Amino acid sequence: MSVHRSSLVVDTHIDTLTHLVARSPDFSSRLDAGRVDIPRLREGGVGAAYFAIWIDEGTPDAEALTYTLHSLDVMHETAAKYPSALEIALTAGDVERIHASGKTAIVITIEGGRVICHDLRVLRALHSLGVRSLTLAWGAATTWMDSWNEEKHGGLTSFGRDVVVEMNRLGMLVDVSHASDRAFWQILETSQRPVFASHSSCRALTPTMRNMTDDMMRAMAERGGVVNVNFGSGFLTAVPEQVHPARFGPPQPPPRDLFDRVGWKLPAPGVPFERLLVHFEHAIRMAGSGHVGIGSDFDGVKSVPQGMEDISKLPAITEALLMRGHAEATVRNVLGMNNVRLLRDVIGA
Repeated sequence: MSVHRSSLVVDTHIDTLTHLVARSPDFSSRLDAGRVDIPRLREGGVGAAYFAIWIDEGTPDAEALTYTLHSLDVMHETAAKYPSALEIALTAGDVERIHASGKTAIVITIEGGRVICHDLRVLRALHSLGVRSLTLAWGAATTWMDSWNEEKHGGLTSFGRDVVVEMNRLGMLVDVSHASDRAFWQILETSQRPVFASHSSCRALTPTMRNMTDDMMRAMAERGGVVNVNFGSGFLTAVPEQVHPARFGPPQPPPRDLFDRVGWKLPAPGVPFERLLVHFEHAIRMAGSGHVGIGSDFDGVKSVPQGMEDISKLPAITEALLMRGHAEATVRNVLGMNNVRLLRDVIGA
């Protein structure tokens, strides 16, 4: 499809780096495990992907930092191994240049703010190593911020506010996915730059605390932020018993490694493709066409919509949104330009 192929497509959250760290696969081949590899990035027309370093809750903070440094090295090694296909981006200009050269730009992110070990110097060091976004929490609260799943600080502590201010100064994207509601509003109050939800859908349609309320989406948009729709079935479903964190189908077998923990695929079919579209359309209505994007969570969710089984299927979203009457400019914005603009506003050209 010409609109998709001529657009700069950005996915703001994939957990594929966990796959690379755990198993060292040949990323240039079409992999049996996982939903992302170089062939499928190309088939999906992906111009930029945010590769997240996922921090498992069971890992002590200092070990999490060691794991993060190891993962950063793996990401740099992977980009160096496949230089005709991948390149690490540090700015919006890098993303546009890399995409124009026919490669996929890698934006490195971390999913789990406790990795900074309650130390702004660690945050600054990670930025200097190429990290450009931080999901401030994951499952549990950190020592300085509440998560969607655990509230013990009343939102952000004073140090949590310092983290947001320092990220603003450094030019790092503040990611509110996984934040508690109270922490979300305090982040918005504290931040002098736009924030984003890298992988959260619409709570009005699927009532999980991991999704964004209509008021949250409007508030982010008013400040220049972007809500990026998560493709996980539990974030999209209309079936109450299947709303995140409920499981679809049988329990997961004992995981072999960290990638099994996050990337194992449930055998049951995911939600209908229509459910993904209605979340995109609701977000566009609430936030406006300039403030919605793609945050698939591929390789980090166990069930995805039918017809969206891996990252190669992204052109189906373009086709469907156009068929449903959305303007070409709106579709191009949602595919990636909204997130390129956000990068420019926060990180710079």
